[in-house]
Amino acid sequence: MSDVSKLTQLGAPTGYRYDHPDAATLEVFDNQHRSSLWVVGLDCTEFTSLCPMTGQPDFGTIVIHYVPDALCVESKSLKLYLGSYRNHGAFHEDCVNRIADDLFGRIAPRYLRVFGDFHARGGIAITPLALRISSALSDDERARAQALVADHLASTAPRR
Repeated sequence: MSDVSKLTQLGAPTGYRYDHPDAATLEVFDNQHRSSLWVVGLDCTEFTSLCPMTGQPDFGTIVIHYVPDALCVESKSLKLYLGSYRNHGAFHEDCVNRIADDLFGRIAPRYLRVFGDFHARGGIAITPLALRISSALSDDERARAQALVADHLASTAPRR
């Protein structure tokens, strides 16, 4: 069983912050199946941020897939972290890469994929993709992790 004694946000009153994404918001718990390669898929269908030039809101979906190593991210803390982009001014590409960097820094997964599917503005939809891969993975483990994420994407595609 996971040690949940360090989780502070799950089950507690929620304090929302909408303008300051901070990786420290992301809480973690131990991966109980570390000896296996498996994937976690997380879809944030209501992601919002602000255009840093116009201040106009941007809407999109953030899709996260990772193959955990020692740690997993707790979902409420992820929700609070992603929600903190709501009044934060940043380009889509920056948001996706920052999310990838912050998650990779907190949970150090074997493999991480963060995809942003943003609504069109000015007739152009922007869909940035960021990958972070543990340098400790062998070529075979990397190929297996990529295949696992691809299988997960294929199996959940009808939902999207």
